[in-house]
Amino acid sequence: MQRGILLAIALLAAHGAAMGADVTGNDVAGTGVAVVESRYTSEGGFIPAVNERRDAAAVFAIAGAIRVNAMADHCSALGPLEAVKANEARNRWMRHNGAMVRAANGYVHMQRAILQVKQGEAAGAKYRDTVMADAKTGAVATLRGWFPNEVRDAATCDKVVGEYLAGARDIDADATFGTTLGSLAGDMQAFSEAKRQ
Repeated sequence: MQRGILLAIALLAAHGAAMGADVTGNDVAGTGVAVVESRYTSEGGFIPAVNERRDAAAVFAIAGAIRVNAMADHCSALGPLEAVKANEARNRWMRHNGAMVRAANGYVHMQRAILQVKQGEAAGAKYRDTVMADAKTGAVATLRGWFPNEVRDAATCDKVVGEYLAGARDIDADATFGTTLGSLAGDMQAFSEAKRQ
């Protein structure tokens, strides 16, 4: 947690005035975080874009990770062959989507740190808790759609595992958030590299 505070202090100290200049007047998800466009600063730092679309995309990516893990655990209980297939599907999904999930987590931690500095520790914690609760709610809703009453259904597991193995449930295959998360992953990479310099 201390690292997050130091990161936020460094961000605000180096870029606080610049961040304020980029505000378009919109409050992201009622959190007090202003909309900011991605850009490099004159000091060589990088500020990733902050907006409601990225907030929603981060929730989607984190929900995807929760969902694939829960699906694999659920389907693995059917038997050893199903466990191998479900774990293979989870591992394939994580290999292909892990960078976007890490970017989403990094974005959430960055937002939390900024809020913590600007509005206090409680505001930062509330933001992160809200994102995680929304992600969990979305994942649970999908899982309940697949497995009503948590019934282990081999046919449904085969269908869902097959979709994961074929890449149909990959983040970049999603028309709503795929491009946003790809852009976010690139921005978070640039942000990490700029911090190291």
